[in-house]
Amino acid sequence: MAGKADKWIIVKNLGESIGFYQEVLGFKVNLLNKENGVAMALSPSQQSVLITEKKTEEELKDYLAPVFDKPEPGKCLYFGGSDLKSYREKVSDATKNKTSYVNKEWGDENFTVEDPDGYILSFWGGRELSTEEVLDFYEEAPERLKRAIEGLTEEELDLARAPGKWTIRQIVLHIVDSDATSLAGVKFALAEPGRTLNTNSYDPDVWAVGLDYASRPIEAEVKLFDGIRSHISGLLRHFPDALERSVKIPEGTEVKVIHRIRPLMGHALHHIDQILETRKVHGISSKEPVQQ
Repeated sequence: MAGKADKWIIVKNLGESIGFYQEVLGFKVNLLNKENGVAMALSPSQQSVLITEKKTEEELKDYLAPVFDKPEPGKCLYFGGSDLKSYREKVSDATKNKTSYVNKEWGDENFTVEDPDGYILSFWGGRELSTEEVLDFYEEAPERLKRAIEGLTEEELDLARAPGKWTIRQIVLHIVDSDATSLAGVKFALAEPGRTLNTNSYDPDVWAVGLDYASRPIEAEVKLFDGIRSHISGLLRHFPDALERSVKIPEGTEVKVIHRIRPLMGHALHHIDQILETRKVHGISSKEPVQQ
């Protein structure tokens, strides 16, 4: 059987969905059982997604990784990618479904396309950055965040850029929790390079509910974000080989510090842009420009 998937979506018509993933997106279907309503597809970046008609987690335990993402329609599934500009052109020529493409100043590329069931497939890639560029963008985020929320009232923190999207308050708390939950992995790699580290992923939507992102204050978290970035940046600049130090996860894969810092860098800047977009949607000016 194919390797287990860390992504799972439930669709209305398995045949239609498989056709879309295979013919439009260029995924490879490496498991298909129409009778049981189960399929597994492999993205061009070799990431597996389980596609099923209505099933329970217990029925699919042989197909799913211990930790997996199961978004609702309208939410995102994330994939790696390369040469996304060309990939966008190819996919856009093959479908009338909604697509978008952005290329950010910090090197991130993002291409999104909606599948037949309304899932948003988000492909991420980007250009190589120098060590200095990575560190500079990583260090800039706390000040960018402060400028992005400067002058907002408590009521304005609860604005969203569109129905169903997170509010500014929720975005801020998510940015900080993503950095906080990644802190141990970076510190272990720097202090004990080569050791095996047991890691647990977290589900941002579960944390948003469990930690009440909708109504908590953000002042302490903004300070925490500044402190984490300052602390880690100091370590990264202190050790010449810091970004190349690594830990191993139980599966034996080596995870370098750069493989944690580069995504965290782009993650925060991406969400800060969403805050700025929210201000723009609601006619609230900002000193920080939205990155196109």
